[in-house]
Amino acid sequence: MTERELLTIVRGDEHAYSELISRHLETVRRLAGIYSAGGFDYDDLCSEGLIGLMNAVGTFDEGKGASFGTYAYSCINNRMINSIRRSKRIMGSEEPMDELEIADQGSPESILMSSEETDELRQLAESRLSELEGKVFRCYLEGKSHSETARELKITPKSVDNALQRIRRKLRG
Repeated sequence: MTERELLTIVRGDEHAYSELISRHLETVRRLAGIYSAGGFDYDDLCSEGLIGLMNAVGTFDEGKGASFGTYAYSCINNRMINSIRRSKRIMGSEEPMDELEIADQGSPESILMSSEETDELRQLAESRLSELEGKVFRCYLEGKSHSETARELKITPKSVDNALQRIRRKLRG
């Protein structure tokens, strides 16, 4: 079933809800891994990310122009960052959060409003990337991990990594 189909039936079907959540758990784990490297508890971040993912399922509006994967990533990321900010305030630390601001993609609304920029990036990518690189790039934009992308495209994770390196070089130029 596609995500769109799952989103249509998710409110009345516990199996569809579970399936949609499980498809995006890797995004939660990946972001928790990134932020836990800064000294924050991995399990706590995963819990916060899961709450963000569940909120995304309940509040996603297809009519706003973003894919569910993009919206879910934003909700997960924002929930984790807010949790880190809360814990820093509780610990009495008001240090600048520059390292987190880089990863903060803004509110889900700002993500949706930047869909025009995303369209331009996709057009640029389509004109410069090979067919394989284009597929890898689409998976990357959907927030899929190297292993998920490799399984989907039936290539090795190393091939995914190599393709991403080429994509970065091409899109910088």
